[in-house]
Amino acid sequence: HTPLTTRCFSTLISALNTFNSSNPQGPAGTGKTESVKAFSCKLARPCIVFNCDSAIDRDDLGRILIGIVLSGSVGCFDEVNRLSPAVLSAVSTDIENIQKAI
Repeated sequence: HTPLTTRCFSTLISALNTFNSSNPQGPAGTGKTESVKAFSCKLARPCIVFNCDSAIDRDDLGRILIGIVLSGSVGCFDEVNRLSPAVLSAVSTDIENIQKAI
């Protein structure tokens, strides 16, 4: 582990303990996705990595969210910046509703 990985794990644990989500940020190639995958291994949960792009709509992401929740997996949405603002807004609302229901 690196100090950055340790910091990322700490943030992810805090989010998990408060039933929130977390969004690791940083330049490309700094290990954000790999850190989330390693974190899910430490939790003994599968990690579902989904690469977002501009063709993805709310229904697509909704189905993925349902699968993540029902399977008890850790979700990792890579390249979230590629989603349209409308889709990102709608999915943010969906995630918030899931968090409130837990």
